[in-house]
Amino acid sequence: MSKPFSLIVTDTSPLFTLVLADALDVLLRPGLPVRIPDAVYIEATRVHGAPGADQIVAWINDHLDAVRIVPTDIGIDQQRRLEEGRSIRGLGEQAAIEVLERFLRSDPTAEALLLFEDSDVRKRRAIVDERVSLISTGDYLRELEAAGLIQSTDHILDQAAAGGRNVESQRQAGEDATTRERLRHQFVQRRDTPGMEG
Repeated sequence: MSKPFSLIVTDTSPLFTLVLADALDVLLRPGLPVRIPDAVYIEATRVHGAPGADQIVAWINDHLDAVRIVPTDIGIDQQRRLEEGRSIRGLGEQAAIEVLERFLRSDPTAEALLLFEDSDVRKRRAIVDERVSLISTGDYLRELEAAGLIQSTDHILDQAAAGGRNVESQRQAGEDATTRERLRHQFVQRRDTPGMEG
């Protein structure tokens, strides 16, 4: 049997979609370890008072046992660029790739699930590895719903839309049925194991 996925958030979009729906806790429902690259975290939270930023900080601080901010070399470069007033565009995704590469090297049996909304992640997939799977926020929510871990994907997406997010692309199911099926199996298995649900 394969090991459970570790969930790596590859860009800020899933965080903003979920925080504006007041649904960040869905990331914890299946009990998978959640990793957020430092550059993604900084990008999501650096503007204090921006919609959702303070809530993301508070949520992570409330769940330090399950959510880990992963330091990266890209994150150091990002900080330098911010101080110099230079662009940080694309650094979150680069940091996610750095986190992923390190994660895969650390354990030859580890499997990573990359959560994304930015279509560039799928188009420019830098690592082709059988231990790496990609899933959109919408598909992640649909598999949680299918496993009985949330009540309604549509409700969460509707709430995010009411908060100002464009979620239309998340309403369409993705093409990677294999990843969704494996994820559903893991979700159901963990839901049915005492003490494993988030």
